[in-house]
Amino acid sequence: MQQNRPTEDQIRAQFVTSLMEYFKIEEDINLRAHIADLVRSIHPAQYREFFRRLSERYMPYKNGFEKIALIAEEFETQALTPIEIEAQERSEKLYRLMYDIHREVSLVRDPNKSALERFEQIRFTSIKRVGEETPLLDETDINVVKLLTKRWIYDYVSLDRSLFEARVMHEYRNEILRRERDKNSTLAVPLKAKLLRGVKRT
Repeated sequence: MQQNRPTEDQIRAQFVTSLMEYFKIEEDINLRAHIADLVRSIHPAQYREFFRRLSERYMPYKNGFEKIALIAEEFETQALTPIEIEAQERSEKLYRLMYDIHREVSLVRDPNKSALERFEQIRFTSIKRVGEETPLLDETDINVVKLLTKRWIYDYVSLDRSLFEARVMHEYRNEILRRERDKNSTLAVPLKAKLLRGVKRT
């Protein structure tokens, strides 16, 4: 009789269990969820290498969670393309900025306008650091904000951070890819014209 092979979710769950046992972390639903979140981007095929690095790395001043996070970050960095790295950085920046704005708006009491209405009135194109002229959000950021809508950002930034960043990262990837395609198309036009002029002369 053929035995059922474990699913990827079961393998991931066992990986988290092994990490908890390795660092003698007590079984707790919140601690388990935290570790699972730290290693969510690690592929099952990389688990053995993950443990090898953990066992070989000398990190005496780090606790178990910090060690797991550091090794996981190495894997993520190695696997990311330049577009994914930019998308990740922009997503984290947008989250921090939107979270701060959401918090500030929510703390102000105004009987005439709701917090959402005040949030929607903010001109994101003009948000700047004190003493600087360059806006914090550029065209790529604004295009993503327009696509998501301010209402979506307001609703989701105060909920699950990983959910917010996953959706935002997806939209940033698409926007950056579109930007790069447009840039390449613009660069290709003069070259194409030059080639055509060369053909006409011959």
